[in-house]
Amino acid sequence: MVDLPRPGPTLRFIRWTARFRTRPRLAYPVAVIAFLLALGARFLADPLLGNGFPFLTFFPAILLSAFVCGRGPGTLCALLSIGAAWYWFILPRESFALDGTAALAIAFFVLISVVDIVVIDLLSQVTSQLEKSQERSQALLAQRTTLFQELQHRVANNLTLVGSVLAVQARQLRHNPEATAALNEARRRFDLFSRIHRRLHDPAAADQPLAERLREMCDDILKAAEAGQVRCEVHAADLVFDIDRTTVLSMIVLEVISNALKHAFEPGEAGHIVVNLQPLDARQLELAITDDGRGMPEGYDSSRSERLGMKILSGFASSLRGTVELRPGPRGTGTCVRVVFPA
Repeated sequence: MVDLPRPGPTLRFIRWTARFRTRPRLAYPVAVIAFLLALGARFLADPLLGNGFPFLTFFPAILLSAFVCGRGPGTLCALLSIGAAWYWFILPRESFALDGTAALAIAFFVLISVVDIVVIDLLSQVTSQLEKSQERSQALLAQRTTLFQELQHRVANNLTLVGSVLAVQARQLRHNPEATAALNEARRRFDLFSRIHRRLHDPAAADQPLAERLREMCDDILKAAEAGQVRCEVHAADLVFDIDRTTVLSMIVLEVISNALKHAFEPGEAGHIVVNLQPLDARQLELAITDDGRGMPEGYDSSRSERLGMKILSGFASSLRGTVELRPGPRGTGTCVRVVFPA
């Protein structure tokens, strides 16, 4: 079930006015009430206004009637307003007699009323069409979101299923320790991929800070590798990435920490891994993953390495349009994997 955003005050007001425009039995009485209120207000203001401004209080009533109730009720309010102003507030009063000045004033009022009603009616039609378009868009968004969630759920389930198949195969090959170890390692990776995939594509975590995402993923990696003696610390600036970049960064962290747990520490050995994602300068970001393990082999050159792990990291860095390098840790011990990519 997808929760759509609630309509704002403007949209709720538009929907409320639509009830009157589609219900003449409500719309016309409301227009008459607006006229009567305007007429009463004009009588009350008559001692101050005198013979001037005969149409002053009727303009808001016409505008409100046209906007809330529609073109027909707005026209009715305008006709009633013209007659009332002509009879009671234009000289000679209580008469429909006209001179040149009065005729010009009434003609001007009629012109303004017609223009206002037509413009408001057109705006109401456009607003109604926009509202319908928005409702269709929300329905399509809900459908697309549901399908996407279902797709991601199936992908994660398929990864879990592959892991289960590998576990079955590993049990059948217990007589071959090397094959069993390789299958168990592949199963752990598939299980880990499944959990990370669910986290990355969870709509509820769309606004989750990147540091928190990486921290949860590091915990998953440590639990999957049963490396209870190794601590993982995450420091990340308050940055916002799209899902593609977040996925690539997560896969880099996954690959580096998995390699560190496999090569940097002995089984059961205590260790410390630090993940740090910070701006390097105004145009670049730096992801540095440092461990305090045994370090790189003597004479190792990451730029010439043919190891699969290094190739995978290079591919991930290239997708970020960045570079990757391996170097000793900041104190000369351990290993630091450094990825620099454009902000």
